Amino acid sequence: MNNERRRESREPTQVQRLFRQLVREWLWISLLLLPLTGLLSFNAETSHRNGSGAWGALLSVCLVACVLGLLLLRPRLALWLTLAGMSCALLVSVGLAKLGWWWSPTASLLGMLFGYLIWNWRRLSVVLTYFGWELARLDSEPKVFPERRRVQFPTGDHLLSQIMALEQAMGRTRDTRRFIADGLEYLPVATLISDPHGRILLGNRNARDLFGTDLVGDDVLEQLAKLGYPELVEGPRPLLSSLPLVEFRDVRERSLRLERAALLPVDGETPIGWLLSLTDLSVERDAEEQRGVLLRFLSHDLRAPHSAILALLDVHRHQSVGDTQLFDQIECQVRRALDLTDGFVQLAKAESEAYQFQPSLFAMMVLDVFDQTLTIAQLKQIEMVHHLDDVAQESLIMADQALLTRALFNLLENAVKYSGPGTRIVVQVNCADGWLTCEIIDQGKGIAAEELPELFSQYRRLSSAHGIDGVGLGLSMVKAVMDRHGARIECQSVVGQGTRFRLHFPLFKD
Repeated sequence: MNNERRRESREPTQVQRLFRQLVREWLWISLLLLPLTGLLSFNAETSHRNGSGAWGALLSVCLVACVLGLLLLRPRLALWLTLAGMSCALLVSVGLAKLGWWWSPTASLLGMLFGYLIWNWRRLSVVLTYFGWELARLDSEPKVFPERRRVQFPTGDHLLSQIMALEQAMGRTRDTRRFIADGLEYLPVATLISDPHGRILLGNRNARDLFGTDLVGDDVLEQLAKLGYPELVEGPRPLLSSLPLVEFRDVRERSLRLERAALLPVDGETPIGWLLSLTDLSVERDAEEQRGVLLRFLSHDLRAPHSAILALLDVHRHQSVGDTQLFDQIECQVRRALDLTDGFVQLAKAESEAYQFQPSLFAMMVLDVFDQTLTIAQLKQIEMVHHLDDVAQESLIMADQALLTRALFNLLENAVKYSGPGTRIVVQVNCADGWLTCEIIDQGKGIAAEELPELFSQYRRLSSAHGIDGVGLGLSMVKAVMDRHGARIECQSVVGQGTRFRLHFPLFKD
């Protein structure tokens, strides 16, 4: 990419090619007019008895050459330079006549006049060529919205057709600007457009409501400082291009997040302005705070009395000499309530945004979960086997280790829960084509084909789960964790033969 940009930067632009063509046109005009001027002046001087042909021709050529040079350097003053040159030639002729020398200014005057006319004609021709090229380029660009009906250009007058093409292009440009302004005005977030120095050029209605002012012409950093932006409250103010983008609480206790994007020209990398947006996240942050309070209530306050009930049941079961069936039923219901609370808390954490990703060795998490479930499998006389290839043992993924470990545990626990004695559970991990694949294969009850589409739905209990404790949140939590990791999960199952879960994770590369 960098090599392509350097190569493009070395290629001449259309303006550079235009200037080179104008220089070539000037050279041709000079090569045509200077010899003709010298020849006419020489003939005029030699035909006069007091004239000196060679010196007169040289003077005429020098005057015309000076005017042509000034026409190239100062094309905007072409008319005045030509008139000044012609006046100078007349004054020189009068001065020489008073000194007794005859020099006819006719040749130099004609040379300057024709130089001016031919030079402006060629300049106009080159500019019209460039003009047509730019109009064709503009016409070939994608249209923002359907174009108006085209005007039929006349074929006889090239200049008139160019003027009409320009009129149509300007109309399209005005329509596009109006479209962009209207689209910006009704954006759902507060949006500002500023120049490179931070002066606000445009602000939509949400921005005006947020800042409480018209904004146009104001300084962006000054307005952000009035809102209470933390990086601008104290100390020296940074440049707009280096202003850290943070989420903050403004003076009205609204939670706002600032985002910035550079507006780049078509043919450069230097920003010609900045697009800034302030997103009001107050509702989302309040909801997250309430969610956090609810999770703390479920994970601590609601679990505490259930744990106390279990402790009391255990004490009374040992003290009672009668039938303990009632205690067993109470304990079963309390443990079910605890499982439901734990499942809901884990699902809420999996669906939250509080993930802490870091490069993690997937093999270590698999082996940790394998050891946790091995004891449960041995109690049911289920054989567990794992296969990790050499590459997988050293492969890293970006993961939240706590949540991903819990998701893997849910899958292996389900495999043990729905498998019978004497069966086998296999965990296979391998790497290929930038992906890490983990397969969990059991020989359990299996899942009916018509139930597979609803496998990851919340509180969904499958027909194969009858008689087995559960609340239907484990697989929902697994799916949420996989989605947040940018991973995929697939399930293949045959009733009475077993189930295969296949997990695909993108590998982490330095």
